[in-house]
Amino acid sequence: MSKKLKGNLRILDINNLYSPAGGGIRVYHHQKMKWCRQNGIENFLAYPASADTRTEVSGGTAIGIKSPKLAGSGYYFFTNKTKLQNLIRELKPDIIELGSGIVVPDMVKEFTGGIPTFAYYHSNWPEALPLSVLGIGKGPIPVLFKRLASPKMVRGYKLLKTVFAASDYSLSKLREAGLSNIKKVPLGADPITFHPDRRSEQLRKDLGAVNGKKIALYMGRLAPEKGISVLLKAFRHLFQDENIIIVAAGGGHCKRKLQKAASAHPDKLKLISRINTRDQAAELMASADAFISAGPCETFSLATLEALDCGTPVVACREAAAAELVHQAEGNSTYAPWDSGEALADAIIKAINTPREKRRQFRDFAEQFTWNRCFTTITESCMQHLN
Repeated sequence: MSKKLKGNLRILDINNLYSPAGGGIRVYHHQKMKWCRQNGIENFLAYPASADTRTEVSGGTAIGIKSPKLAGSGYYFFTNKTKLQNLIRELKPDIIELGSGIVVPDMVKEFTGGIPTFAYYHSNWPEALPLSVLGIGKGPIPVLFKRLASPKMVRGYKLLKTVFAASDYSLSKLREAGLSNIKKVPLGADPITFHPDRRSEQLRKDLGAVNGKKIALYMGRLAPEKGISVLLKAFRHLFQDENIIIVAAGGGHCKRKLQKAASAHPDKLKLISRINTRDQAAELMASADAFISAGPCETFSLATLEALDCGTPVVACREAAAAELVHQAEGNSTYAPWDSGEALADAIIKAINTPREKRRQFRDFAEQFTWNRCFTTITESCMQHLN
């Protein structure tokens, strides 16, 4: 990063999908704030919240804007464009990055005319939203929603300088919608925190992995778009194997279904309601014999990269971007179709039997993805459009 820019650049991120208690999108913004601070850049993040707030986070400022809750999704949703427009006037950013193609581009376009504005494609929302809100992944409703949503996304994105996307999967979705102002910029991970040395034999013992038993870990939101319904289908196959323990860590509105399954099979399914720190997440990932990424709409899957950094084999559905990482790392535990419990179960069994020597290979592959590379690429691309 050019030294002459230190202290002179102000970036405003606006993201409908951010939550202080969220997953990959939260990590992205917190890591970006940390990176910006280290490079002398001011970074602000505006997101919809239950109340108007301003909080210092990782060297940046997170600005919650009071907004209504989107029914059934667990997210809040921008509806008041005046507050966003007033914030842009107040902060006078040099660069704006939109983290969501839903509503936000239309809300702020009148006030970004002189400000280089970009987007990062965090969510394949034309396909993910029906699954997230309604729990419907197939049939006429998702098809109709995508048909209506994709043109709206294009209208919002086509006026931007660039739309950044983390994977070939995401690029293909944007091209399919009709966009050409796109650029691939993969996410990064923290290879110090997520490391094979985090493996804990005591944790494995606490979870019941003794006498040769193996752990398959799901960690994330317990939500329809994350493939929880498919994981539930897979249980009937996996519970027949006395050597497999499923650990599901996280919260969400599918939690009761998992609690019901765990009460019926307490030795086969272990639930961890909350992961409080990144260190705890890394210890779980490194201690697992396989990590599960079953979401059919993942635009990258940061959790997959973090698991690979831990040297842990990843199970991923081929319809989404997580499978790209698995294939590039030369893993062989992908499956299709995404909603087949039997196919998922077979892939989990294959993953937990991955030879130990492959773990080093997964780690070597994942180490190339750093946050510094991600944010340097994005910021330098944005700076080309500054006056």
